[in-house]
Amino acid sequence: MILASAVPACAQSSTLGKPQVTQGVKDATEGPPIVFYADLSADEESAETYSPGIGRFECALERKTLKLTWKVTYQKLTSPVIGAGIHGPQSPGAEAGVLIDLGGKGLTSPIEGSAILNEGQLEYLLTDRMYVNILTKKYPVGELRGQLARLRPNTSDN
Repeated sequence: MILASAVPACAQSSTLGKPQVTQGVKDATEGPPIVFYADLSADEESAETYSPGIGRFECALERKTLKLTWKVTYQKLTSPVIGAGIHGPQSPGAEAGVLIDLGGKGLTSPIEGSAILNEGQLEYLLTDRMYVNILTKKYPVGELRGQLARLRPNTSDN
């Protein structure tokens, strides 16, 4: 027996197949974009990587459409970039497959683009289970890497 209180309010329904949308779910789709970032370095790679390279990944998630728009910048890499992607799901230090190819419009810094997330990708993003990886000719499994984290809004009153 499943108690009604164990099922989220948005999943409860008096009509099969038509869940009721609660105010909390509606509020989650409204408001400003959610911003995420990752500082990219060789130190974050799971394999030994010796690189002076650094980078930064920034993205914004539109709540209503689930459109993720990104910008990746990098410098001082050891060789040409051959790929860039958002990987997951995983925990820091582990490896995972590519979920979103960042280089669809080219791999020259800055790399910019966008994609619509599916529900699984959204869950991985919101639970800190995605990372950005830049692959180079010298380091084809990754030269720069960084774990995605939510950028909290500045709420200080200056």
